[in-house]
Amino acid sequence: MGKRHNALILTALVAAVSALSGCVTTGPVAAGGGGESAKEAHSTSGAGAAKELAVARRMVKGGQYSLVIPRLQQIATRYPGDKSGIEARHLLGVAYYKVGEYNQSLENFNQYVALSPDGEYAEDSREYISRLTAERSTQGLPPEAEAKIAEYKGQYAASPDNMSLGLQLANLYWDTGRYAEAGGVYRELLGRWPQLKDDTVIRTRMSRGNDGVWTVLDPAEAERRFREADPLAIFNVAAFRSGRFEGWPAVATQRYYNVAGQAANRSSSQLADVRVIVTIYGFGQMVYDTQTVSLGTLQPGEVRAFSAQFSRFDDINNVVRHECLGTFRR
Repeated sequence: MGKRHNALILTALVAAVSALSGCVTTGPVAAGGGGESAKEAHSTSGAGAAKELAVARRMVKGGQYSLVIPRLQQIATRYPGDKSGIEARHLLGVAYYKVGEYNQSLENFNQYVALSPDGEYAEDSREYISRLTAERSTQGLPPEAEAKIAEYKGQYAASPDNMSLGLQLANLYWDTGRYAEAGGVYRELLGRWPQLKDDTVIRTRMSRGNDGVWTVLDPAEAERRFREADPLAIFNVAAFRSGRFEGWPAVATQRYYNVAGQAANRSSSQLADVRVIVTIYGFGQMVYDTQTVSLGTLQPGEVRAFSAQFSRFDDINNVVRHECLGTFRR
């Protein structure tokens, strides 16, 4: 049934809690000044979701399954209530299925059907669920896949100078979730034919470090790199009104607009000078007010809450959205 993909506990926490928040997040943006920084924005717009999903959909269509998984996970986490975030669950099911991660595949197909029982991909998801459920007790690869691997392995052993046979064997290992074995063949091929480093498929599956060592970009490694590149997660963001005191008329306008949420360091390194810049908007692009909440240093895996309270607006009913931008230094 393939190896089960193990995500970090923090990643699962962020995904689960974000599903309740209805907020979305943009990717890292370079900022000037000393040190490295990234920004994450929260709003109610789904335009960014559709754009990100379009890129991910093309990657799935192009067979870049291991690389698209962390991207789809981020879309599903950032846009949990949006159509694109829900569709990302279906695409995650497909991607995990293609790389042999059948438990994760089944989980995402079930989530898609639960969120969108009459959705565009509901029938397709149910077909996958039926197939995976029927096969769940089966151990190992289907006999035909094992036979095919044995065939290519024997042919390549007999003709080690046949690059095409080596590539077919490596690709078959990869497609059946045997990433370490695929990586071993890819390394051998790259050692003999260095020009393969520019091959479109190999570039998405192998990465060469500064020391010349090739690393296999299996789903776990791809996800780890994704978190390291985009380490600050802002999630569980919610807004509420306050400030109507006892004895006030029922029609009295509440005095404060509050924004609260959590920031998490999902990387393996310390993030310094973490700040969350909270902005509230009126209609159009009118900015009412901005506040910066300093969170200090976040250790790997650490989660910290933040909140901001606003009173500078003409009418609280005219506050239509908010954004939370996270910045940090490594």
